[in-house]
Amino acid sequence: MTTLELIKLTCGSVTASFDVALSNRSVVQDLARSFSPNATELSSAIELHAAFIEHCARHDSADATLAVFDAFCQAHGTANSDIHVVIQSQSLDSQAAQRVLRGYYSAWPITRHRALAVPLPALFSADSVSLMAVFGGQRGFGDTIQEAVWLFDVYRPLLSGFVSRMSGFMHRESQDESMRFAYAKGFDVLAWLTTPDAMPDARYLLATPIAIPLVGLIQLMQVMVLYKTLGVSPGELAKRFK
Repeated sequence: MTTLELIKLTCGSVTASFDVALSNRSVVQDLARSFSPNATELSSAIELHAAFIEHCARHDSADATLAVFDAFCQAHGTANSDIHVVIQSQSLDSQAAQRVLRGYYSAWPITRHRALAVPLPALFSADSVSLMAVFGGQRGFGDTIQEAVWLFDVYRPLLSGFVSRMSGFMHRESQDESMRFAYAKGFDVLAWLTTPDAMPDARYLLATPIAIPLVGLIQLMQVMVLYKTLGVSPGELAKRFK
């Protein structure tokens, strides 16, 4: 029988308690002592617990990250339900939901190969539902680029490799002699998403040579998040559409 140790986190008036195996007690306790979240940002136990997952992941402690992640799943019901459904049931505001998702998915490099017991949503599993995917369109600077920023902030471990490769490709293409005139401020999407000060002005981002490929990239980011969080392959996702 595995012996468990109670870990208690406190941030202002918010507390979160969970059990970890005795074998992980020391490293988790050390990380808890170095954990100092912003008390003005957190308002619930699920936010505090998710922030601690991210703290463990940031310190490259795989055992601690996995132990705290498993405790999170047991404490907040994500062992048998999708994290997005759990967040919706908690009535969290958009910023709190963003923090919980970012913390939860910070453990992705460790947990991604584990079998998921979470059932597919009815939208993707009910025979009576026929789905159609529509790509294309452009909604304006604010929505588009901020959607990319939000996606990359929340789901970075799921997207970083893809975005890095695509950003490199688009940057190289923008430097071609026949194209360079349209990219006076370059086309380094990865830099724009990770360094806000590097992001060009709205007028530049709305220009057709920037906006059209950027919209395409964001839509592919959405597809990648969808199939990875559902635990299916791209081919399996495609089969869900009639």
